Amino acid sequence: MTFASQLDQLQVALRHTHSRILAPLDHRQHLLPSDPEIFVEDVLHFVMDQCAEELRDQGHVLEQDTSWKDPINHYPLYLLRLAGGEVLNLHFTGEYPDSLYLTISKGLRRPEQFSDARMVHVTLGVSMDPNRLVLGILDGMNRFGH
Repeated sequence: MTFASQLDQLQVALRHTHSRILAPLDHRQHLLPSDPEIFVEDVLHFVMDQCAEELRDQGHVLEQDTSWKDPINHYPLYLLRLAGGEVLNLHFTGEYPDSLYLTISKGLRRPEQFSDARMVHVTLGVSMDPNRLVLGILDGMNRFGH
């Protein structure tokens, strides 16, 4: 399976996730929390859990790599195990609350190793709105033609 077709499968799941989480935003939560772990738990993990459900319906497994913990940026690493057996790394990075990036790359044998041969790097906005995060990922992937 090509890297582009792997990204296409991820985009399909994100589109389904976006249509499912179009819930009204709690306007009391416009302000970003001072604790980055709250943002990660309430927004990033929520969105990725929703994506995991959609991907599971297509025979894929999306799971957080709990062995990855960066105490400086607080953002998580996810592994997407495609039905064909290949793995993609979905690595969130940045400096909370100023920046958030998602790098999607082919997974390699050693979990601490990332491939720069095949990757997509998406700049995202930091917001308490999960829909904005999903749309940011989709828009970013569309810029790369996937």
